[in-house]
Amino acid sequence: MSHHFDYPQDETEDITDAFCFAGAAGLLGPRTVFGVNTSPLHGEPWNPAAMYELKVDTDGDYVEDITWRATFPIGPDGTQHVRVEQLTGAAATDRTAAGRIITPPDCPVGEVVECHHGIKLFAGQRRDPFHNFIPFPVATTKALATGTFPDFDALRPAHDDFANTSVRSFVLEVPVEVTGLGPLNFWATTAYFDQGHNTWVQLQRAGAPNMTTFFDFAGGSAQVKDYNSTVPAIDLLGRPDNPATDPASGIWGQVRDNIAAVVEAGGTYDKGPHAFPTARAYGAWAADTLLPNVITYVPGTFACWNPWHDTKNGKGVAEDIASNIIKMVVNQDFSSGLEGGPLLDHFPYVSPPPGS
Repeated sequence: MSHHFDYPQDETEDITDAFCFAGAAGLLGPRTVFGVNTSPLHGEPWNPAAMYELKVDTDGDYVEDITWRATFPIGPDGTQHVRVEQLTGAAATDRTAAGRIITPPDCPVGEVVECHHGIKLFAGQRRDPFHNFIPFPVATTKALATGTFPDFDALRPAHDDFANTSVRSFVLEVPVEVTGLGPLNFWATTAYFDQGHNTWVQLQRAGAPNMTTFFDFAGGSAQVKDYNSTVPAIDLLGRPDNPATDPASGIWGQVRDNIAAVVEAGGTYDKGPHAFPTARAYGAWAADTLLPNVITYVPGTFACWNPWHDTKNGKGVAEDIASNIIKMVVNQDFSSGLEGGPLLDHFPYVSPPPGS
């Protein structure tokens, strides 16, 4: 669970999750799956006036070098189609730029489609692959907001609140000849065109799980107020030269200081595999681990996002992602005890929606 419910104005543009992992290898080498889920609980159709984007940085500067931009026009007969453009170089950062269309004309939703460059596409309604017991993230969010320590055991037994719910999935499987073999940084965005101001407005940005819902950037300082409209390259602004001791600002400072208050309240900052002499020092380590908010992945390798256990390579759809981010906040091993729903062993890997 990355984002569920943090953009209630239009659930069709609300990112629930972004994910990145190894797909089935092809004759020319590894293939990487990049995906974004939107429209939580019911998987309502995409907004035809919006953009849904998968962004990849290939040179480590946290600026996208490749963007796959999906739009979902409605045909004369009322049928919704998917159109994907691939943009590279400077165009990848520009929502007014035109890219190469990699989908065939009138490309159907709900089907696996072979696109240009050997890319596979699926865009359709799917079962939500991620699992969570909502009281756990709610308690974590409250702890971060109030500087207290959550009592998870008082909330058990847990059940999966997202079982048998649907999302809309936009998923690509991309050969390594497109992305290269080096480490990648990946994130997803949604945007809409503001007619009044004649400009595209980014609504959501998602990489690591729960960043906006946990840290409530909208309630923070003016510098972090519009986090969802920003880019990963700004995430380290405000980080001081002495991160474990000095005052900090921006998104980085808020993440450090919120987490520091939680582990101070719980007395956990000097415990476990990530023990530090002060709560602020632990918070600095956590902020450096979580930011910039991207999913880093090496093509062809096993994906697992569990940074508290020093593993941060991709982000699969079978992982207990919600538990793994909670570990970072409380500096304790934690598990919801839940298991995810069914998955496919082939592209698009996420299962058909319940009842299909």
